[in-house]
Amino acid sequence: MVERRIKPYYQQQAEKEAREQLVKAKRSQRDKANRTGSTYNPAMLKRLYIDNFRCFVNFEFRPERRQLLLGANGSGKSSLLDAILFVKWFIQGEENDFTQKTRTRWDPRPHQVIELEVELEGTIFLYRLEIHYSPEEQLPSVNVEKLMVSGTPVFEFTNGTVRFFTQDGGQVSNLKWKTTESALRLAQQSNTQVGRFLDWLDTVHCFQIDPYPGEMEERADTEDFLPEYDLRNLAHWYRHLLLVDPEGNASFLSALKESLNNFQTLRFSQEDDGVRKLRADFLAQGKKITLSLSELSEGQRMLIGLYMVLHFVIAKGHAVILDEPDNFVSLREIQPWLLAAEAAVEDQKGQLILISHHPEILNQWSQDCGLRFFREENGHVRTEKFKTDPDGLLLPSELIARGWENE
Repeated sequence: MVERRIKPYYQQQAEKEAREQLVKAKRSQRDKANRTGSTYNPAMLKRLYIDNFRCFVNFEFRPERRQLLLGANGSGKSSLLDAILFVKWFIQGEENDFTQKTRTRWDPRPHQVIELEVELEGTIFLYRLEIHYSPEEQLPSVNVEKLMVSGTPVFEFTNGTVRFFTQDGGQVSNLKWKTTESALRLAQQSNTQVGRFLDWLDTVHCFQIDPYPGEMEERADTEDFLPEYDLRNLAHWYRHLLLVDPEGNASFLSALKESLNNFQTLRFSQEDDGVRKLRADFLAQGKKITLSLSELSEGQRMLIGLYMVLHFVIAKGHAVILDEPDNFVSLREIQPWLLAAEAAVEDQKGQLILISHHPEILNQWSQDCGLRFFREENGHVRTEKFKTDPDGLLLPSELIARGWENE
């Protein structure tokens, strides 16, 4: 049993207030910079359009830099994350997860449409994907895939033909390509703007962290440059991070020491079979004990994953969509992470979209950036800005617990 080290309540409250003041100070600095004309928005997902995908019909989402998606189970929050994830996988050439089953059940149209509108250092990029389903064909086909920059085409793939464009919008050449795959990466050499968009896409991360036993692999015989969406490759990814980001690792381990009682460090051990495995060192009864990743609790693995996302992704200014970060995590544990994540977004100009039912997250983010998802009679998804108690008597979590958030 690992010995617990619990700080006095007054110390916890003082640290909480200090973190809140830090977030407010960073926000004030940013607002001042905006007033003086400084640029605060180098990269940001500005708009997502989804049509005929699961419960989304003609749906438009304009996310803020910090956004909380809230609403009842089945209201479409996680499906929005999946839409972004599926597009990313499709462009990267991985398995196409758009299938007949992902179409809206009550919509007979054979087309799905996804659009991503992104602002990169003041320039607007618009990516559009139209997928067609035919009863005669087993696999869906790409009707249209195109990328526009400030209204000028830089890539277009229609009816099996890829059109390449120069920097000024002039067409260079055509190429026949199979309609079951994305052709966007083929255009990197002909137009640098395509490369800019793809580089940004690599910094977009959709996470549904799965800390259940056996899901997070503790073996690390290779390095992974990027994390999987569920962090199953946590050990492989961490092995890579140790080499490329020692400064970030120092901050990460320091944060874990504050979050996990008597935690000392993470390290890789060399096993008899020659495979490196991730281990966690703790102090127990004044002595060091070493635990494998599988010996940790779900909550401990979840916290390790959350702080990795914080220090190696959010703190780098990337865009993160995180589904239910509060799973297996206590109130005392999620609150410091949430404040640190908010400060990192403000400081590094990233973007963080959370999906959550947790009272602490609801109370902290709903008023400023809460967006409620709902479906009337189990139809298509609709959204509205979260409305706080007009009398100021109830916290957002209390409003939701009573079912009064839509009144």
